[in-house]
Amino acid sequence: MTAERVEHISPVRWPGDNDTGHIGPDNCLVRVDDVHLSLAEAVTVVRHLSQRDRGLRDEIVGHCLIKAETRNDPEPLTEDELRFAAEEFRLGIGLRDPASTLAWVAEMGMTGGQFEEFIASIARRTRFRRRKSAELAPAYLDAHRPDFDQVRALWVTSSHPIHGELLRGLGGLLGCAEASVTLGQRHAHTLPAPLRHAPRDTLIGPVRHNNTYLTGLILERHPATPDQPTLAAAGTAAFTHWLTERRNQASIEWHWL
Repeated sequence: MTAERVEHISPVRWPGDNDTGHIGPDNCLVRVDDVHLSLAEAVTVVRHLSQRDRGLRDEIVGHCLIKAETRNDPEPLTEDELRFAAEEFRLGIGLRDPASTLAWVAEMGMTGGQFEEFIASIARRTRFRRRKSAELAPAYLDAHRPDFDQVRALWVTSSHPIHGELLRGLGGLLGCAEASVTLGQRHAHTLPAPLRHAPRDTLIGPVRHNNTYLTGLILERHPATPDQPTLAAAGTAAFTHWLTERRNQASIEWHWL
């Protein structure tokens, strides 16, 4: 039996200059289970999180859930972990040199020590994500093996239907207006949905897909094997699934302006 997700929204004031740093009802953006995220901390992470192709609210809740997993982590961070976290963060928000980084730190009102702690928290979350992904990957791959088949496919998206036989001789596509052609090899779960589980030498479509017409041809299909790239992909998918389940079970209370 899983816990029921609880989500509330409450009003809150923007913190003033005389805040004490205590996360109470006047400076808390969100509570996720027993983790409270302050407005000040949220400001420092929102730009980083918003670079990702996910809903911002889900990203913030995920941040809190991973923070809960890492806040009592006693293992020291390595220099490589800290350096990687700093580089990832700086590149993620476009800080290309030391001068722009110092300007950002000043804009956020951080001290040097606070910025170091901020980078350390990113490094701990990155380490947790990497280890949890590796832990979950083998079982997830076994349960979703067809999703990680290696598939070489050719597909076309266009504003008008395209007959599948044209894919066997690409010259026939030259007269098709607004056609986008993709040829590549990748894991099945990253292909457009109509192509993911089709056998080799199968023509798909034309079918409606994401407000366009899709026509595809499966050129090769090889069963998934537990090699390192496939396990890494399975780990990423498994971690996303794990975090979604944790969000669905969490008690969440938002404090909006």
